[in-house]
Amino acid sequence: MPFLFSPLRILLAVLTWLTILVLWSTTRSISGAGGSDIVVILASNDGGSIGKLPDFKEKVFRNRASYAQRHGYDFLWANISAFPVPDAPTPHWSKIPILKAAFAAYPSATWLWWLDLDALIMTPSLPLHELLSPTVLPSLLLPAGTPIRGIIGPTAHNVSFPTRLISGWEDARTLDAAALQMLVTQDEMFGINTGSFALRRGPWADWVLEMWTDGIFVTEDWVFKEQDALLHLMLQHEVVRRGVGVVRQRALNAYPTDREERETGVDGVGWLERKTEQEARGMMWRRGDLVVHLAGCGTIEGSCDELWAEKWAEREVEREEDVRGAEERRRTDQWGIEVGPERLGRRRGRWMG
Repeated sequence: MPFLFSPLRILLAVLTWLTILVLWSTTRSISGAGGSDIVVILASNDGGSIGKLPDFKEKVFRNRASYAQRHGYDFLWANISAFPVPDAPTPHWSKIPILKAAFAAYPSATWLWWLDLDALIMTPSLPLHELLSPTVLPSLLLPAGTPIRGIIGPTAHNVSFPTRLISGWEDARTLDAAALQMLVTQDEMFGINTGSFALRRGPWADWVLEMWTDGIFVTEDWVFKEQDALLHLMLQHEVVRRGVGVVRQRALNAYPTDREERETGVDGVGWLERKTEQEARGMMWRRGDLVVHLAGCGTIEGSCDELWAEKWAEREVEREEDVRGAEERRRTDQWGIEVGPERLGRRRGRWMG
């Protein structure tokens, strides 16, 4: 009997339980598995819409909130006007304080998924946490040595990241998924696109969110504002590059080709030639992809309404039980449209404890 409770046996038992606990927590944080580990976020500006689409906000709520309901995620639709950034010339910068507020309001969340207003979840049956899993994520990352092209102001950057630095894990055995703190998609022309990205809670995210709205960046005359600021941080700071996984565009942020481009071509390039080139680079949405992003749709005259309606009709229709569940959460004030900091703070106290 004394042998059973010897110091050595007790020490081995403690070490065994600690090992199990560490492995469990690591696996959970890497996979981002379900539940309130993930918050789906979008934002609009005081009733923001796209074109003259009827019931636009209701359709977007149905699309995003029912997806969150289906997979057990949380959902936040923030009011951009309620999250100003000092000296910011455009509301694009408000996504950074919204992300900070979301981490505070949802303390159990591991990942935040930002998805722009001009995007649609096309395959709601595909869960985000499946894409974040260590068995799937390696296949989505860009191959080692893939150049990240960036155009910031008058200067063009073409940086090739070496193996295991940002996009170069040969296979799952060498993937250190715990080192990835952010997933963003490449844009072949502009380097990256922040219309759809995932951010993991932790000291790295805290530091990047703080640096992202540096006063010098906010007042820079960059075309793509906060997107160019993030690209600048990636290009200039290895600590940022080491935390960012650049994934193939169709994984989180596929682009469509609108009817006008199909008929007239762009910049003298015929649609078929351009479409073939984009598809070869993995940019164009195909049925089964999670998201289609109508990037800049709200600023395009004429074709935006038609393009949105076209993609809305092509999406995989949401399950009615998920739509009803999302509506019930809106009626009970858990989920809503264009939430500000005060209401978000009350939500933390009431539902998050």
